[in-house]
Amino acid sequence: MNWMAMNWLAIICAAAAYWVVGAIWYMALFGKIWTAGLEQQGVRLQRGGMGAKMLGNFLCNFVAAAIMARLIARTGITEIGYGLKLGAGVGLGFSATALTIQYLWESKPFKVWVIDASHHVVGCIVAGGILAAWR
Repeated sequence: MNWMAMNWLAIICAAAAYWVVGAIWYMALFGKIWTAGLEQQGVRLQRGGMGAKMLGNFLCNFVAAAIMARLIARTGITEIGYGLKLGAGVGLGFSATALTIQYLWESKPFKVWVIDASHHVVGCIVAGGILAAWR
């Protein structure tokens, strides 16, 4: 598959949607619970440098969306339902399991893990749906 032939506008939109899911997740829905859970562990969040953190976050979402677009193209997925399922599989199979391993060793609170893992599962589902539908 030629990387240049990929639908980069769809990839950018999927990355932006994943990023927006994160913004909603941590600012509107679970930010206070997440912050309190981290503070129980003695973690103090740095408020400075938010622009660089948000840009870095978007770049990571972009890489994830580009790789998911490649998976969708290689598997021949053309229906939104299958894209959503692939996103769920990627979110659970890669993101949530990687976070689980890290959190087991760091002994972070369960509620922080649930918030972080579910953010990535939902973000991958949204990206998968967009990329499959807009292929």
